[in-house]
Amino acid sequence: MRSLSGPDKSSNLTVGFIPARWSSTRFEGKPLALINGIPMVRRVYDRCRMAESLDTVVVLTDDQRIYEYCAINEMRCIVIEDECFTGTDRCASAVSMVDGARFVNIQGDEPLINPEAIDALVDAHQDHIGVSNAYVKVKDSYKQHDTNVVKVVKNKLQMAQYYSRLPIPFVQKEEPVFKQQLGLYCFSRESLERFTKLDIGPLEKAESVEMLRFVENGYDVLMVEVEDEGLSVDTVQDLKRVEDFLNAFN
Repeated sequence: MRSLSGPDKSSNLTVGFIPARWSSTRFEGKPLALINGIPMVRRVYDRCRMAESLDTVVVLTDDQRIYEYCAINEMRCIVIEDECFTGTDRCASAVSMVDGARFVNIQGDEPLINPEAIDALVDAHQDHIGVSNAYVKVKDSYKQHDTNVVKVVKNKLQMAQYYSRLPIPFVQKEEPVFKQQLGLYCFSRESLERFTKLDIGPLEKAESVEMLRFVENGYDVLMVEVEDEGLSVDTVQDLKRVEDFLNAFN
């Protein structure tokens, strides 16, 4: 992999990107927060390395502390100094430095990400559509009203119609199966390069859900059902929930 210049755009490599920023209004320094003694970014990286579909995995950060941790622990890492509105913007900033045809954005706050979910997403991805997004069916009722959990509705062609932090669709008669969008995306190089050129619309601004940028600008997002616990860490309380989940198996 070339990490500095001259990326080979014809390369058929599939690259895993892990955006990991330091600042967060709800949980500053989250990537280096310890989960049973192991920093979260390390847990995410190790899970990604287990995915058979990824040829390489790269952490993308804005912080020297995270970069130094990765360097000491032999984890590929690139510092992105550009101001990035979302994790996908950070991935788009890195694509010019990395060989590859497909890029998978794996959230740096999902320490239990299922490697098989990554493989399922990559396997279902279609380059002519350009963007694929994983989801799971909501099993825990608290997630329906948790605004940290993004819900999605899709059409019969499996394309995303809308994302919201509120429970969608609205329950008036028959109870629907709620679907949780995972922060797990697969992009063709062309689609990822396009992302930062698209207008940020009022829906993305209102919901703070980056995949709405494609939807609002008329591009399809293929939704792919996967198996995953869907336990992301947005707050300190979420960290405790992940530790409890891990401790239940020890």
